[in-house]
Amino acid sequence: MAMTTNAQNTFAQVGIRESLADIVYRIDPTETPFQSNISTSGTVRNRYHEWQQQTLASPSLSNIQLEGDEPTAAAAVARTRIGNRTQISYKAFAVTTTADAVSVAGVASDELDEQRILKGLELRRDMEVMLLNNKAQAAGGPLTVAAMAGLASFITNTDLSGVNLYTAATGDGTDAYNFTNTTSQALTLTILNSALKSAYVDGGTPNFVMLSPDKKIDFSGLALASSISGAAQVRQTISSSEAAALIGSVESWMSDFGSLGVTVNIQMASDTAFLDNTAYLIDGRYAEVAFLEPMQSRPLATNGLADREMVFANYTLAVGAPKAHAAVFVLS
Repeated sequence: MAMTTNAQNTFAQVGIRESLADIVYRIDPTETPFQSNISTSGTVRNRYHEWQQQTLASPSLSNIQLEGDEPTAAAAVARTRIGNRTQISYKAFAVTTTADAVSVAGVASDELDEQRILKGLELRRDMEVMLLNNKAQAAGGPLTVAAMAGLASFITNTDLSGVNLYTAATGDGTDAYNFTNTTSQALTLTILNSALKSAYVDGGTPNFVMLSPDKKIDFSGLALASSISGAAQVRQTISSSEAAALIGSVESWMSDFGSLGVTVNIQMASDTAFLDNTAYLIDGRYAEVAFLEPMQSRPLATNGLADREMVFANYTLAVGAPKAHAAVFVLS
């Protein structure tokens, strides 16, 4: 076998154009389930955003009155104020004028627009984990940042029966849980139901469970395992002519206190110290992302032959009724 004499061939040929697909593949997860399942249209008018909450008097077994009685006015139910600080988060980027001018495969517009989109996605992911975190709010000052409290610091309905050393949060965002040198606890239906019951008794109706990927697997295993007492076993007879499907996931939980969707949050996996080991039970009516300055891009001072921009937001988490939610922490 031999090549034809003097035949032009690709090994010696000059000027062959490169074969480069006109697409850039990006597989990093961009989903932000917490923000997608609650309102993100709130607005605030100050760096400290407040709201009011009120509770009713407990039901009485002694409310039996005489005919013609002249009633005495009961004490008015007081309102309490609770609030959270706004915080600024941003992503800055720079693109040279030349980089913006050249033609780049997989970039539909110019490089500046492309970076603006990418940084916006990154910023939204940062916001997701900070909205869910276990940190107290901070007022800030001229040389110190102001910071919002995360969802965990507003939650008091929980079951920490398997945790030995901890300090609980007050539930108003002014402090956070402290789990230093604590033991972890296994995810069980018992502790989930205990936390959920606490929220239900307080008037909440959580409508979705939010877990990291690892804890979503654990949750599905709880509901499907035959060893769990009282777990429903679902089986379907399939004829030999049908394709069989293995069902190993739980997307909805019919609890004793209502039906909850089961949501996996990939961003929670990025925080292995806390969020990866947390299960939230959220009443979507009473959580909102509120903006002092909505997410937007802003040009920065030009630095020679480069354009600089930032994508930023000034926002906070408003937890209208903290006791409507529940959570289980320090899961193994």
